[in-house]
Amino acid sequence: MMHTQSTIRLLDNIDVPMRDGVRLKTDIWLPATEEPCPVLLQRTPYRRETPFGSQYISALEFQTALGRGYAVVVQDTRGRYGSEGDFTPFQTEASDGADTIGWLRMQPFCNGSVAMFGASYVGATQILALAENPEGLKAIAPQLTTARHGETWMYRGGAVELAFILLWVIESLGPDHLQHRISFLPAGMRERARALLQTLRESPHAAFERLPVLDDAIIELAPYLADWLDSKAITGERNRDRLEWVQKSRAALLVVGGWNDIFVEGSIELFEKARSRWSRGEYMPDRLIIGPWSHGNPTDWQGREWLGYAASTVDLPEETLRFFDSALEDREPASPVVRYFRSGSNTWHAAPDWPLPDSIEVSLSLDCSRFSLGSTPAEQASASFISDPLKPVPTAGGATFLPGLLLGRNSGPVDQAAIEARDDVVIFTGQPLGEDLEVTGLVRARLWVSSSAASCDWTARLCEVGADGGSSGIVDGILRWSRSRQAGGEPQEIAVRLGHISRLFRKGCRLRLQIASSNFPRFDRNPQSGIPPTLARASDFIRAEQRIFSGEAFPSRLILPVVTTSYAQAETLSALGR
Repeated sequence: MMHTQSTIRLLDNIDVPMRDGVRLKTDIWLPATEEPCPVLLQRTPYRRETPFGSQYISALEFQTALGRGYAVVVQDTRGRYGSEGDFTPFQTEASDGADTIGWLRMQPFCNGSVAMFGASYVGATQILALAENPEGLKAIAPQLTTARHGETWMYRGGAVELAFILLWVIESLGPDHLQHRISFLPAGMRERARALLQTLRESPHAAFERLPVLDDAIIELAPYLADWLDSKAITGERNRDRLEWVQKSRAALLVVGGWNDIFVEGSIELFEKARSRWSRGEYMPDRLIIGPWSHGNPTDWQGREWLGYAASTVDLPEETLRFFDSALEDREPASPVVRYFRSGSNTWHAAPDWPLPDSIEVSLSLDCSRFSLGSTPAEQASASFISDPLKPVPTAGGATFLPGLLLGRNSGPVDQAAIEARDDVVIFTGQPLGEDLEVTGLVRARLWVSSSAASCDWTARLCEVGADGGSSGIVDGILRWSRSRQAGGEPQEIAVRLGHISRLFRKGCRLRLQIASSNFPRFDRNPQSGIPPTLARASDFIRAEQRIFSGEAFPSRLILPVVTTSYAQAETLSALGR
């Protein structure tokens, strides 16, 4: 793009009107040109003026974008920091996003084309903007986020993502939201909310222990929790949000996920929905990049594993700009449709589609008599343990949001020795692998189980056991389960989604599957009494006998997506994009 002057300009603290008259504070950086230019828009609830709120994990370098002839616009979302209005997460992002895009397209600096970028909730504002299909929105680049805001955001397998939700309120949403509301609150409520927020910030782990999870005090601090943590919202129609509106838009999507991110399941689901808009073989502008990253920690160190220099996000800003270049010029990107990082080999790979073509499902049988995991038929047997929700199995790695987030102290692959020493965790271990095994895709477990409880949780974690006997968690999932009246005490088959991974399990290592009934505080505790978990008090919690079955009649099994094709490989993400 031709530049006619040499000065980048900042239009600071601009009011952008919404359809209801609310004004949203917006900063606009203009490139060194008098010509109308395309606009890159970020709508954030995390304060537009701060590098953390606007740029830390946004995968865009503002100076580079301005040098390429893009205008960059960052806006505080409704009810956040400088912007007017009341903040209710997700509620007005579709209309506010559309109104902002409409306003930008009327400005003399805009050539009519807009793209959006950013991570986490900033990614959600992009996806929600698609719902109104605003004219001029040519592309979005949602990173480390999900399109559905029930399952895959607040809930997983029917359980509440407790640590994430509470920490999101404590660390990010609560302080500014309370400040916005403070003058409207009765004095007593104001002081109670301030005191509770201070208490929660001093000891987040004590916040996880609060019973009941949902009470008047927490609602006074964060009113939207009344809806999010309502048992009918968790299990009912409101949690069955759909993605059909994604298909109404023809905006190009660059979806960026992380294998250790809390939202990776939703990121992959979003790409699959966007990809379904296009027939095979025709123009297809959408792209998927999945690195090894966890939420807030897009670095080369995940859990106890250093994944090499190529695992950082250093290449993402340029890849994002290349994607926007293509989308705004209405041409298909030159990059592969899918690029993914494979741990174990710590390499980047390119593939023509997702799920990966030519992958096969390999089932490994659980044997409850030998506590083994293998391809041979299992013995008819069962294994049992006692689940006590007042003494839950602690969260140990995985896709978590626990304190130490930005250092990745608690997420990703971590040692499982303390977990596997417990008597309420059953482990099934395979034989040493005779050859390398690549597993890329969705890992599942189909288990035959019974419980003395009216309702309980079933958790499953895939681990890698090294030559030294050390066990490292790779991916885990949960299912909130209620006993069928028809089945009574008879075994029932359940399906637990552990989640998506890409890992090369090396020859000589062993696979292990853990089965338990809690993973706290990542997920809320199930009282096992039938009382809704978010309303339960300590007196509502009961112990339960859990049993897992194996054999011909009850074929409990771990299901792995095994890659059978050799895909293009490179040491860096950008090397695959050329």
